[in-house]
Amino acid sequence: MDVDSNKDTLIKSWWKKVTNNPISKPVSQKQDQIFGVPLQDSLRCARAAIAYVDNDVQYCGFIPVIVAKCGSYLKDQGLYTEGVFRMSGSAKRIGQLQQIFNTPPDYGRQLDWKGYSVHDAANVLRRFLNYLPEPVIIHALYQPFRNVILTDHSESKRVELFQTLIDQLPEPHQYLLFYLLDLLSFFSQNVHITKMDTFNLASVFTPGILLDPDHALNPAQYKTSQKVVQFLVEHQHCFEMPHSSRFPASEKQNKDLNLTTTESFISSTTADSLFSMCASRPLSVDLSANKEHVIKRAKTMPSRRSKYGPDDPLQIVQLNKSVIETAGHDK
Repeated sequence: MDVDSNKDTLIKSWWKKVTNNPISKPVSQKQDQIFGVPLQDSLRCARAAIAYVDNDVQYCGFIPVIVAKCGSYLKDQGLYTEGVFRMSGSAKRIGQLQQIFNTPPDYGRQLDWKGYSVHDAANVLRRFLNYLPEPVIIHALYQPFRNVILTDHSESKRVELFQTLIDQLPEPHQYLLFYLLDLLSFFSQNVHITKMDTFNLASVFTPGILLDPDHALNPAQYKTSQKVVQFLVEHQHCFEMPHSSRFPASEKQNKDLNLTTTESFISSTTADSLFSMCASRPLSVDLSANKEHVIKRAKTMPSRRSKYGPDDPLQIVQLNKSVIETAGHDK
């Protein structure tokens, strides 16, 4: 009896350390809030436009405002912070941030990060993901994703199988997954400073990306999911925009934006205004016909012109990077 009790205590202690949530998950859901509600509901309340570039095709996708704001700030201020996603921030300030991001009508869009640390931002981001009723990789695809890592496939075959599974995710989950993988890959490149390699990053973010409640207290099952997340982070540059998101700008979208052709839209509109005018569905724009308008800035690193406040820089996620780099060498 005592042995079993001790085991239970150790497991619970381990799980608390993994999730690192200072405040218990909300038991009730209120309208117009973004914590503890399905991703689609959060997006209906507060969404931010993100650019996704795949082989000269630019897509406008949407992720929750809290993810975009935290991600932008962390990439601007946290790349040279050791243990950025492991160390705890101030419980008081994290609670304040949760309240700010959870309160309509602004939902933190005008947040000025002065007075908050990168650890506060990292913790509130993790809390938002951990509070999602369904992880970024939905429960229906939980085991299929894990099966890929459990099989004895080659690296390239695993990439292919994961790409097929990503294509089956709901579109909002696709965009959020790609943003998070890009963000974590970005931090892993500074491992010599952050001390956060892909293994450590995956261990921290697995609860919000790939977890089944039935396996929540099982370290062995958690380790399998962690291996999946680690592989996805390490190979994020290999993935392509899912086929479900590949469609040309429709006549209705052009009409709504007062456009006659996609090219005239690109030549007359800045990147920032492009995303402020996005319709309810993402807009894909083929940039191959006009190379001078291809976005040059790599990854999602924001510019230094706006560290704080409402004017967050446009964030860009580059997919299918091997194709992009090959095309660059051909010039």
